[in-house]
Amino acid sequence: MHLSPPGGPAHVGLIPDGLRRWADANKTTLVDAYRRGAMKVVDILLALQEHGVQTVSVYNLSRANLARRDDELEAVFAASTHFFSTLIPANFDHTACGVRIHGDLDLLPDEYVAAARSVEQTMTGRDFRINILAAYDAADELRAAHRRARQNGCDITAALEIGDVDLVIRTTPEPLLSGFLPLQSQYAQLMFLTTALNDLQRADIDDLIADYRRFPQRRGR
Repeated sequence: MHLSPPGGPAHVGLIPDGLRRWADANKTTLVDAYRRGAMKVVDILLALQEHGVQTVSVYNLSRANLARRDDELEAVFAASTHFFSTLIPANFDHTACGVRIHGDLDLLPDEYVAAARSVEQTMTGRDFRINILAAYDAADELRAAHRRARQNGCDITAALEIGDVDLVIRTTPEPLLSGFLPLQSQYAQLMFLTTALNDLQRADIDDLIADYRRFPQRRGR
């Protein structure tokens, strides 16, 4: 069991971005760029798990992303399906790691949905949680949480399926959250990287965690 050490973070948000630019800069295909990106996300997840992080929420696709070109979406779907069906089971212990998909899966291809549902059913551990945001829209999340809060007679924050985020890492320098868990990220430390996702090394993740732990986490206090 991985316990979050003093100083955290317990929950990291990951926004893997910039793969189109990486493909252009490296003169490779979108399919290659996104497949490499899926493998790099696994490397980052493993590094965060070793640092004692308990939960990682990964922004796979927003609902707005579904308006992108067909060739890019096909590359994302193929890489994501490989991530669910092969990379996660091969790299994480299903008795320790749990996977949960959040978003409107009705908007996604059948093969993607089948792989996502399968990994949810297979990976049921509680020591390390991986949340995948797919066809995600923050307004939909808040509306659903509001309905649950009214039904259960609780505050909306208690009805959210994903808890507060401590650290958000985006693999591009643009200082944007792009709709990523806005309520849960309101007190998160935000890090926007100049190093592309596919060029990140383990030492980069170590440095990010060390930087986080040097920063006082007051959450408005």
